[in-house]
Amino acid sequence: MKSLLWFITLFALATAVALAVSLNTGYVLIVIAPWRIEVSLAVFVIGLVLVCLGLYALSRLVMTTLSLPSRVQAYRLRRARNRARSALYQSLTSYFEGNFKKAERQAELALNGEESPALSAVIAARAAHEQRHFETRDRYLERAAALGPETRLLQLTTRADLLLDERRFAEALEFLKEAHRIAPKQVRAHQLLLKAQVATGAWKPALETVDLLEHLSGIEAPQAQRVRRNAWQQLLRHSAHQREELLTVWRSIPTAMRSDNVLAHSAAGYLMDLGQHREAQSLIERNLEKEWDAALVALYGECIGDSTLNQIEKAEHWLRDHPDNATLLLTLAKLCMRQSLWGKAQSYLDASLFIEHSREGQHLKAQLMTKIGDARNTPRHRPDDVDPEFGAA
Repeated sequence: MKSLLWFITLFALATAVALAVSLNTGYVLIVIAPWRIEVSLAVFVIGLVLVCLGLYALSRLVMTTLSLPSRVQAYRLRRARNRARSALYQSLTSYFEGNFKKAERQAELALNGEESPALSAVIAARAAHEQRHFETRDRYLERAAALGPETRLLQLTTRADLLLDERRFAEALEFLKEAHRIAPKQVRAHQLLLKAQVATGAWKPALETVDLLEHLSGIEAPQAQRVRRNAWQQLLRHSAHQREELLTVWRSIPTAMRSDNVLAHSAAGYLMDLGQHREAQSLIERNLEKEWDAALVALYGECIGDSTLNQIEKAEHWLRDHPDNATLLLTLAKLCMRQSLWGKAQSYLDASLFIEHSREGQHLKAQLMTKIGDARNTPRHRPDDVDPEFGAA
């Protein structure tokens, strides 16, 4: 269709020119002594147009000829860049396919071709790392670092990630601290920072990093909860040798986290190890009132409070809400044995073993039978007993 339109246009133009020539009777006289040239006006105009077109074509030919070396150079450069870009695409594809040798080779071609040099260097470094070629990896990272400060964050996070994979946590932590200073809200850098902090036992900074990641939507709530729980557990463990320090750490835990029965179990256990049974008992009772937990109930049976009868009363109150809980029945048996209530201890122990057979229950039953036997064999003194040393009373 386009060709047809051009044909019609040219045909109309030729017709118009033919009509103009036939209707025009003028002429042009050119005198250059001793020559005298006379041509029609139409022929002169057509000749002038052709001369202009010829001069234009000649000038274009000359310019094209003179620019030919630069055009050849630009073509070669464009072809090299296309090859480098293709090599970068192939390196990315090979890397994610797991063909790390090919990925490194193609990334190096892209790097030498200056196609996205920072990205090419990082892909080559990661591919070399996967092949355990650590010296080669470091050379690629040095080339990335030499590209300028604008690639500093990419180089830091990549180096830290690879060091973490080598379990060189302390070294990775130093790089990630610098990355944090450069980009305080960069999610990936802080995810790696949290990993390094947990691995090196930097629990207090890890809690701050978790809060920041949660604010940046860089961590899921269940994972954040697990990290916080682990951090507070470790802080409790590190302070378990001193009562005041342990209580200080426990009070510094946010109120919502103190309701976590896992943390409560750890804190109560450490308090009992220090002989602080009263604080442990209070802690266990508060948490059990909020949320039932079998592990805390079992620990309650090991807690020696000021009044075992009060503990029994509290446990029997819980029993009304959890009548078939074998752990609670076993705890009640322990408390009753501590108070020498052998009959109640036996009934609670038998009920616990009936619901759930346990080795601890069997061991406790053997102890209980021994205690009951000893109690039955203990002689009872009457007022009219005779003292063998002094005679009749």
